[in-house]
Amino acid sequence: MIVRYKKPYIMSGNTFYSSLLQEWTKGLLKKESLISVFTHIRDIPYAIVPDWNESEDIIRRMITENKGWCGPKHQLLSWMLEQLGFMTRYRYIPFRWQDQPIDYPESITILFPELPSSVHLCLEVFLTGEWKLIDATWDPLLKRAGFPVNTWDGVSDTIPAVCKITHEPNLTQISHDNQEVRITFVRRFNAWLESIREEEKV
Repeated sequence: MIVRYKKPYIMSGNTFYSSLLQEWTKGLLKKESLISVFTHIRDIPYAIVPDWNESEDIIRRMITENKGWCGPKHQLLSWMLEQLGFMTRYRYIPFRWQDQPIDYPESITILFPELPSSVHLCLEVFLTGEWKLIDATWDPLLKRAGFPVNTWDGVSDTIPAVCKITHEPNLTQISHDNQEVRITFVRRFNAWLESIREEEKV
């Protein structure tokens, strides 16, 4: 199912987020602030956490637990960039995990035949008179495994975190069986990413 994220208006006036923004941009010029905000959010370890309740403040939970996926990452990035005076809009990219140029372990690839398609959320920000694609999805320790980790200069486009599929499938129809496969995939994928980070730290 495609989740149409709303702009995180609940953060307006929230001292938690305002203090966080101030911490990440204190003493910096506008361009440096953009880069700092992007980098801090990108560096949050990527993890899909389906157990988080949609009714709770998952963006705050992402910060306090130091993990999160493309949705809350780019919601927070959107809010912070707008606080810095820039217009943003969400960009949705339909994709399949099995189409990504990643050397997955066999425990994951065996799930691909039944794994449903997904939708990636990233961001566009209006800079120098045009919309730029900004993607802060993958944290740096995943680079060794082939994930496209972005470094942003505060001006240019970054590359999307995923390769778009050439035709958008019917993403609203997910069978119960496929949903079980998705849950298994998420569990194994998160565990694999953690193992990559641990190897990188050694």
